[in-house]
Amino acid sequence: MESKDSTSRVILSDTELVEVESKDSTSRVILSERSESKDSTSRVILSERSESKDSTFGVILSERSESKDAGRTNPHAERRRSMTMTMASLKALAAVFLIPAMIAAGAGAQPDPTTLAHVNSSVEGVLASAHVPSISIAIARDGTIVYSHAYGYANLARRSPATDQTHYEIGSITKQFTATAVLQLKEAGKLSLSDTLARWIPEYPRASKVTIHELLQQTAGIPEYTNVKGFEKIAATRTPSFAAILALVRNKPLEFPPGSRFRYSNANYILLGEIVERASGTTWERYVRAHLFLPAGMTHSGFIDDEAHLQPMATGYVALKNGVKLAPPLRSGWAWSAGAIVSTTGDMLAWDSALLRGKLINQTDLAAMLAPGKPAFSKNSWYGYGWVIDTADGHKRIWHNGGTFGFTAANLLFPKDGLAIVVLQNADTIAGPDSTAMRIFEAFEPSAAQAANASASGEDRAITGRVRELLAHFESGTIDRTQLDATMNKRLTPQLLKEAKTELAVLGAPQRLIFVGKTTIGSGTVYTYRAVFSAATFDVRIGVDRSGKIAGFGLLP
Repeated sequence: MESKDSTSRVILSDTELVEVESKDSTSRVILSERSESKDSTSRVILSERSESKDSTFGVILSERSESKDAGRTNPHAERRRSMTMTMASLKALAAVFLIPAMIAAGAGAQPDPTTLAHVNSSVEGVLASAHVPSISIAIARDGTIVYSHAYGYANLARRSPATDQTHYEIGSITKQFTATAVLQLKEAGKLSLSDTLARWIPEYPRASKVTIHELLQQTAGIPEYTNVKGFEKIAATRTPSFAAILALVRNKPLEFPPGSRFRYSNANYILLGEIVERASGTTWERYVRAHLFLPAGMTHSGFIDDEAHLQPMATGYVALKNGVKLAPPLRSGWAWSAGAIVSTTGDMLAWDSALLRGKLINQTDLAAMLAPGKPAFSKNSWYGYGWVIDTADGHKRIWHNGGTFGFTAANLLFPKDGLAIVVLQNADTIAGPDSTAMRIFEAFEPSAAQAANASASGEDRAITGRVRELLAHFESGTIDRTQLDATMNKRLTPQLLKEAKTELAVLGAPQRLIFVGKTTIGSGTVYTYRAVFSAATFDVRIGVDRSGKIAGFGLLP
């Protein structure tokens, strides 16, 4: 959700991407993006969908991969984003994710001084340049925790330092817990993933058209409730409940035929939370405590409404260009089963370990959870059950991010490298923890960083200059509209431009623009760059039509 979780900010962004191979690179091209609420999986600053007769360029101005996600992904708020497998391939996938066991009890030897220096400088750079009050990280390698540290202040007014025990809202990462609860109930024979909502929530008008499996994979077509106009005011002034959330979407049509495509919606996981309650006979919170927290050894976790008793608890902030402001409050019920969990870095590593080592669900269901569904963020990015499955810097990755009002979180696993990285922070900002987590990964895997930072051949210096110029214009809130084609001019409203300025002002100018590749789409060309800012790293894509007009621009974590 970004509800403001990210996951309010709805976590993962509804972005359609196409991957095209060219002679000099494989480049992901943004064709269209749906502006979701602020949530997860990632943050895209502005986002619009555009269609024309002769081109598939999307007018992309940014989106947060999590709409205000009740929990936030690109699994990042979240305004924000098939493959059929045989049982044999499912079992093979399970083996990939279970070997090595990602986390075990105890701590191992710390990384070498050079690696630690890179990790610390990366995190401290985000604190200083993006005005993030505190960041807590934990890293496990080959089954052992190798580094855990907290930076900055959990509360600025009291100057309370963050510690390894500091609690943060994790937003849409909560979806992994809800998905696991559903799979446990399936194993107990209390429900089937092929059940339609008609069996469990018959009061939803389109209940007969949607299955539990489609809810889990975000292919149900149910609209995002955090995108309702004035949602932040609703969340601040109305009493949350399942009925109140359902009322926000019950009269809206499905956005597409269920099962036909991916679109991130926190509403899917709210419905799943209600199914958990009706199938188990207890509340979602009690179920999670008894069947997930307890067996996973998560002794320091709870829910947003428990925060007064979860100490030390970080205070949530919104990062601005020159400082921060207190984030508005969010009641647990508005994020609920899509993004209401509060946890620590240590408990999150315990969660990863318990899940991947088969303590919570069997290996067949774990494989189903991690099996790719419909393409999510590109042709090589899929959504499973509460997880994004993709490749980063050439390495296999499963992950999700989350965001609420004042908090952002990331949980990244690199199974073939034996790495698990958790990053939690108390700031709602474009400089998200998923980017920080990738910088930590690159500190542990320097060869990945070298490959990611190598420029492809065929760079057009004039286009590179235009990208720098556009980023500067968005940061200042002024655009030379003569450079834009008619569709982009129409889509780039004053409000979208204002939002882009607010987001990019936190980042400043990029330190480096690394050319990744280009591809031809319709009558134009899309160029992809890796933009390295002091506080975060993004993919930047610019579409240029045959007349030289800018037909699309995207900034993606």
